[in-house]
Amino acid sequence: MEKTEETKKLRVLFLCTQNSARSQMAEGFLRHYGGDGFEAYSAGIEPTDEIHPCAVEAMREVGIDISEQYPKALGTYFGKMSFNYLAIVCARAEERCPKTFPGVNIRFSWIFEDPRSDESLPYDSMLERFRKVRDEIELKVKNWLEHPEAELAKLREERERERKERMEEARWEAELREYDQQAGREARSEALSVGPASTALTYPAYPST
Repeated sequence: MEKTEETKKLRVLFLCTQNSARSQMAEGFLRHYGGDGFEAYSAGIEPTDEIHPCAVEAMREVGIDISEQYPKALGTYFGKMSFNYLAIVCARAEERCPKTFPGVNIRFSWIFEDPRSDESLPYDSMLERFRKVRDEIELKVKNWLEHPEAELAKLREERERERKERMEEARWEAELREYDQQAGREARSEALSVGPASTALTYPAYPST
């Protein structure tokens, strides 16, 4: 079957905890820089009711309007859509996201600092934190689009390191089991060499008549 232009697009899902800031900005940047080659989505483990106003303002400053975007739960897509890439942008979401994600081909960990970590800050100070994270997200998205193989190479290195760690753990566990089994065999061998413990029967002494 001949592929249409629509089926050639790469789907990318950005995931964070509340889907109110980092993942929304990442979605906005991919929509802006990805052109017709990508479909950008975002979701949250525990989505809030609205996008943080500082996220909207920070993106507006660089000419990208995300005011029409809105927070969505992971269940909106989980098991219902397939994605070429899943990019997790916050540590809490990475901890809680399933290790195996149905319908996802490649999973990236792009962890950015939470700009909302101190909600007591004045608006201007909060906005400055959002600007910093916004610029980091923009740089990450642009670098990935320009050098996709570099990110894949990094992912392969991480997987190889994890594989070696699993092999080392399996080897250590195997050695531990062998040690326990050997200790058990030695204990049994020692018990058999000694033989069953003899039990002396002691009878009460009766007075002579």
